[in-house]
Amino acid sequence: MDEDPQDYPHTAISTWSGFVYQGKLAVYYFLELIALNYEGNRELKLQLESEDDFAIFQGDQCISLHQVKAYKDTLFSRYRSGIEKQKEKALEHNIDTAYFHVARNIHDLPDSFEQDYQPVKLYRYPLQPEQDNGETKAYCPLDEIDAIIEKKIAVLIRNTEGIENWKINCCGRIREALEAMVNAKVIAVHSKIHASKIHQAQLAAEEFIPFSELCEVLEADEFDSIENEDYFLSRLQIDIGTYYKNFCDMQEGISQKNQDKLDQYLAVITGFNKEQMKDFLRAVMPHRKGKFRTLQEFKDETVDLDSIRQGLFAIFYRLISADNFLSERVPFAWQDNEAFYYPTGIHTGAELVDTICYAILQQSQSEDVECLFESGALVTTSIDRANITHVKFGVDTIAEEDNSTQGHSIISFQKMSLVSLKNIPENLKDAEID
Repeated sequence: MDEDPQDYPHTAISTWSGFVYQGKLAVYYFLELIALNYEGNRELKLQLESEDDFAIFQGDQCISLHQVKAYKDTLFSRYRSGIEKQKEKALEHNIDTAYFHVARNIHDLPDSFEQDYQPVKLYRYPLQPEQDNGETKAYCPLDEIDAIIEKKIAVLIRNTEGIENWKINCCGRIREALEAMVNAKVIAVHSKIHASKIHQAQLAAEEFIPFSELCEVLEADEFDSIENEDYFLSRLQIDIGTYYKNFCDMQEGISQKNQDKLDQYLAVITGFNKEQMKDFLRAVMPHRKGKFRTLQEFKDETVDLDSIRQGLFAIFYRLISADNFLSERVPFAWQDNEAFYYPTGIHTGAELVDTICYAILQQSQSEDVECLFESGALVTTSIDRANITHVKFGVDTIAEEDNSTQGHSIISFQKMSLVSLKNIPENLKDAEID
C-alpha cells in the first residue's frame, strides 16, 4: 500500500537562503567521519533535505540528524523552535546523534541546554581555521568553513594510507570538487520536485550520495576529468549562492516578503542548465570583455562578489519581482508600457559611463547578447545614459574592428539605454523598500 505523503519527513529544499552553507557543512561532516574510519565508513550515505537538512545513513538506518541555521541572530529564542523539533524527531525515530549547526555564536545559551534538549548538541568546530589542537567553538561562520574543510582534507591526506601525499597541495581543488558533488545533488532533487507530482519529501528521501563516491574525489589520480562543464556549473551556483547570502546578511530588517522574493531569484538561477547559465551571465555582465565559450571562462572572468552583491542582487532587491523567462535567453526583465528593463551587475560610478558603454559595444561584437537587440534599458545601480552608442571614444572605433556586423548592431544598440535605480519608473520600484 502506498504511504501517506504525510509519513515522509518535511523537506525545505525549495528554500535557498542557506543551501551553500549547508552543503559545505555536509562536506565537512563527511570528512570528519571518513577520517575516523576510512574504509569502514565508505559504506555510509549522505541524504540531503529529507530527514533533516542533512542526515547520515547506514543502509536504511538513519544514524545522525543535522540541522543547519545560518541566521544573523545570536539569541537562543531564534533557534529554540528548530532545536525542539529536532529533539522530537530524534526521540521519535530513536536516533542517538542529532547535531545543530549554527553560523554565529549563541550568546545566551542556557546552562542546561544539553540536559534539556538531549540528544541534540551544538556541533563544535575548530576555534581557529588553521588550528588542530582540540580547541573548539559551537559555531562556524561561512567565511571560515572553506579553510576548516581544507585543513581537514590536509590532515586526512597525511594520515590515510593510499592517498598520495602530493594531493596536500590540492586541498582547495578537492574541497571544491566535493562541494560541487553535493551541490549537484541538491539541484537535481530540486529539479525533480518541480517536474513531478510526487510529494517533495518522498523525492528527497530517495536521494543519497554514497560516501564511496565522495571518496573517489580524494582518490582521483588527477582532477582534470572532474573539472568538466558540470563541475563549473556547480561552482558558479555555489559562488552566486555565497554572494547572495553575503548580500542578505548586509540587509537590516529585511521582510519575509522580500526574503521570499530574493529566494525565488536564486532558485531560478540555480536551476539553470549549462547553456542557460551562459546566456544569463552574458545578459547580466554585458560589459565584461572576453570570448566566453565554456563555464570555466565565465567563472574565471565574469562572476565576482561585487557584481553580484552590489549590482545584480541590489537591483533585484530594490525593484518589484521581475518577470522571468520572457525569452529562453533573457531570464529576467521588467516591462513598463512598451519598454523592457534588464538587470545587470554594473555597479560602478557614473564617472565611468563612457568606459562601460564602450565595453558593452566592444564585447557585443564577439558575444551575442539577446537583450541588446531589444528596445529598452540595462538597469545599473548608478549610471544613466540615454543611448549606449553615445560614447566619447566613438562607435567608429568599434566599427573598424568588425565592419561585417557594425551596421546592424549600431542601429539596434541605439534603442538601448542605461538607467540607474533612482530613475527606474516608479511602478517598478518595490514600495516596501522605498
